[in-house]
Amino acid sequence: MTTRSFSARSWLPLLILFLASALTYLPFVPQIGFSNDDWYLVYGAHVRGPDYFAPAFDRDRPLRALILAPEYSLFGDDPLPYHLTLYAFRFLSAVSLLWLLNQLWPARNREKRQPTVSHLLTALLFLLYPGFLSQPNPVDYQAQIIALCAATASLALTVTALQTPRRALKIVSIILSFLLTWLYLGLIEYYIGLEVLRLACVYLVTRRKMDTDTRTHVDTYTGTQGTRTPHLVSRIPHLVSSIKPILLASIPFLLAPLTFLVWRLFFFTSERNATDAGLQLGLLFSSPTTGLWWLARFMQDIVNVIFLAWGTPLYHLAFNLRLSETWIGFALAGAVAVGTIIILAKSETGIPKDDRAELLWVGLVSAAAGLIPVILVNRHVEFFSLSRYTLASSVGAAMFVAAALEYLASTRLRLTLAGLLIAASVLTHFANGAAYARDTQTMRQFWWQVSWRAPNLREGATLALFYPAPLQEDYFIWGAANLIYHPEPQASDPIEAPIGGVLLTPENLTRILSGKGADEPDRRNIHVTLDYGNTLIITQPAPGACVRVLDGAQPELSARDDPRILLAASASKIQNVNAGGSHPPMNEFVFGAEPEHDWCWYYQQAALARQRGEWALVASLGDSALERGFYPNDSVEWIPFMQAYAILGRGKDLKQLSSIFGAEPFLEQQACAILTRMADQKMLTPDMAASAMQWYCGQ
Repeated sequence: MTTRSFSARSWLPLLILFLASALTYLPFVPQIGFSNDDWYLVYGAHVRGPDYFAPAFDRDRPLRALILAPEYSLFGDDPLPYHLTLYAFRFLSAVSLLWLLNQLWPARNREKRQPTVSHLLTALLFLLYPGFLSQPNPVDYQAQIIALCAATASLALTVTALQTPRRALKIVSIILSFLLTWLYLGLIEYYIGLEVLRLACVYLVTRRKMDTDTRTHVDTYTGTQGTRTPHLVSRIPHLVSSIKPILLASIPFLLAPLTFLVWRLFFFTSERNATDAGLQLGLLFSSPTTGLWWLARFMQDIVNVIFLAWGTPLYHLAFNLRLSETWIGFALAGAVAVGTIIILAKSETGIPKDDRAELLWVGLVSAAAGLIPVILVNRHVEFFSLSRYTLASSVGAAMFVAAALEYLASTRLRLTLAGLLIAASVLTHFANGAAYARDTQTMRQFWWQVSWRAPNLREGATLALFYPAPLQEDYFIWGAANLIYHPEPQASDPIEAPIGGVLLTPENLTRILSGKGADEPDRRNIHVTLDYGNTLIITQPAPGACVRVLDGAQPELSARDDPRILLAASASKIQNVNAGGSHPPMNEFVFGAEPEHDWCWYYQQAALARQRGEWALVASLGDSALERGFYPNDSVEWIPFMQAYAILGRGKDLKQLSSIFGAEPFLEQQACAILTRMADQKMLTPDMAASAMQWYCGQ
């Protein structure tokens, strides 16, 4: 079959990749801030500057400092440029893959090597690969995406060096390939599985050269020149003799990964268990069942990266979209898929049988090889927490899927399935971006309310909190808190984080309730003290509710609170809030612009005024909020105003609130206990105390 292809000088393939990826990755970028591991990286860089990154990564991946330090010098605390940089390198990695594919399987019967439709589809599936969901994590994932771009460019340069007859170009390509290999392995060492794809490239190019030399010959019997296909038995000596030339051709390109491995295994000492190859491999020999578990996970992960990646993340993400987002997501996915397929349909999608088979097996082997280093460090592909482990295999997965589609005889079916895969990928990333944008908004609203409620926090405080967004590590808490309350430059080594933060895990809950125990972790050259006897509990049970800083002496709890908050509330030490202090201006790059002063602003100001004992101000704030039409979404937020009305003798207002509390027995019981305590402490007049007991306690 003759393969039609795009013009070698055409901008159309690059335009397709650019538009498809821009519509996929960029819609929510302006709304997504820092998340996950970004928190300690941004805090460390904010107080130390770009010099923070060298000591932060010298223990496991020192080359990362060469990327992040210059970027922080340019971008500072603004997340948007980091997002755009990630996107740019993601796009360039697909361009490099297209370059590689075009060199390995050039269009037949053409004077110039041109990108076939199958190659473009492979590059597009790789670029939009839906198994990797951490691209909206802007700072920490610079290394992963830049490493992927360096790896694909290095592979393309390898093929260029093997195929070019120009000596100067060959030398330059080998040198650049060597440097890019060291760069990508220095950034992400577990990408080394991509070196199997390099070996496959060397094998294909070298074998073709040898086949060309042996097929065309002068027949010794007829004296004619021709092509002959030897019998399988007669080819065996040829196959054996081909091993040596292939190995010789591989030497210049194996020097980089081999020298990196020598340095990594014998000269570099990793202080992280997860990146210590010797320690992880020791697990294999310590238990006879470890190898079986690794094999089972390896087979499972192959299925994940090649097949399930196109559906499982979408299944979990798409149903969380709002109605308006659903329509927009489907429209974008349909536009990208239909537009791409219309363009692809105008060109022949078939590729020669031999090329199709090679693309299939190279893709399968590469996808599997990308997982081997992951398995050997005792890790496992998980789409929502460890999706980064799919990146090295995504190259092979895209090749395999594109080649498998070529085996379908029906062009219409082939294009339909390709369109569905593209649409699923676009919709997956759209839904993922929407989730990150919502989490960013939730996080920013939360910390702005904390800043309103707590003008300052005492050094040594340890925050334990709950809010309706993913909270997976303690540095999500202390990284953000210290950026608010202690953003001043530091010269200490390691950096000292004055405020700690802990997750409400079962173990930590036990420590908090006992009031004993402390940890002092060192998170990439940042020292933080986690004092379980000096915790401040902060909660926001839902996005519409206000943040509540709990006082263990009077814990005001909502029926919507997480059970862990209900359990730990009595241990909260409100004295960690310095009600008379102040904090520097909020960093709007990190936390966004100050939200509108709605009910929650008045509630936070009232809760702060209550802590200061300014009861008239509490009541005045409540009056102002109600005059502006603001009301709480959670009735527990009426409690400061209830107390102010009781103390100030505003019986009418106090009685009005009693009906609200009476509608929720859980709150009514708390209100009764609070008012009873206030009456016992002589904070209420006798008449007001009697009325309060009647209205709230049924006495």
